[in-house]
Amino acid sequence: MSGGFCPGGGSGPACLQCLFGGTTYNSSETPPAPADATSLAGDYVVTVQLGSVGPVFVSAESSRGLLSQGAASQEYAFVVDVRPMEGQPNHAGGPVGYPGLDMFFSGPAGLKVTGVGYALASAATKPVMVYIAGDSTVCDQTGNAFGGWGQMIPQYFGPPVGFANYANSGAASGSFGSYWSMIKAKWSAGDWVMIQFGHNDKTDSDATVQANLEKMVSDAQAANVNPILVSPPARLSSIPVGDQSSLHAAAAKAAATSKNCPYIDLTALSSAWYNSLTMSASAAQTMYHQGGATHTNLLGADKLAGLLAKAIKDQNIGLAKYLR
Repeated sequence: MSGGFCPGGGSGPACLQCLFGGTTYNSSETPPAPADATSLAGDYVVTVQLGSVGPVFVSAESSRGLLSQGAASQEYAFVVDVRPMEGQPNHAGGPVGYPGLDMFFSGPAGLKVTGVGYALASAATKPVMVYIAGDSTVCDQTGNAFGGWGQMIPQYFGPPVGFANYANSGAASGSFGSYWSMIKAKWSAGDWVMIQFGHNDKTDSDATVQANLEKMVSDAQAANVNPILVSPPARLSSIPVGDQSSLHAAAAKAAATSKNCPYIDLTALSSAWYNSLTMSASAAQTMYHQGGATHTNLLGADKLAGLLAKAIKDQNIGLAKYLR
């Protein structure tokens, strides 16, 4: 364990890892990914049989939460998107991990996993994929210090849904083009895409951000893919939180109205959550954030993911039927 966390996420005290395809985990890599990792990438259908000790936190790849409180002696199924570069899709210094599927389990002493079955998804077992476009508040962070909500939201959903997180640090609505092309190359009719930008659009007007978001939504709708626009999580610089208009929630809402697609106001939801905390902003940052007011740690990312999952249920968005 390092910093109280197991490799791949979870706080133990027992840590188990099941790694399929390599011999060295968490080695620092710079894109492009090595050939062995590229050859084993894809969407995997996974079944896990837990032993008689629980509860169990299950994660995959780079601290990607799959199940928060697995019950002992139970079987669970997951869809795991395995990319050549674990973590962010194109970020120097991120871990490539093992080629192929990486699964991690953490829980009380005596933790056991009695079986893991996995296979690449086929035409017959194709999952419903949810692609994620966004920035550093969303992306699959590495090292267990930072966390994006996109890496924690999978634990709220069960098969046949899987998440493919293409969010990347520093991305903005007008500069996401290469990653957006990656998403478009993989999606198919019936899939979903969640889109969140605003933190890195500081110099753009609401009108510019709205136009950028509308273009993404149009691309999805033309491919019969279901878009969900999400406004950015609030910055926790004070409690109560201050003005968040620079995050362009108004632009996201206007784009959703224009294109008739679902919209989740995570700016408002996260602001309300922060304002409910009975502690100082600095204490709240220590508990839920890493690196100041903007970036959450894994616990904070899980809280944001929970707000999104609840909003999907409360708004009866089509993904709600796949909630665990």
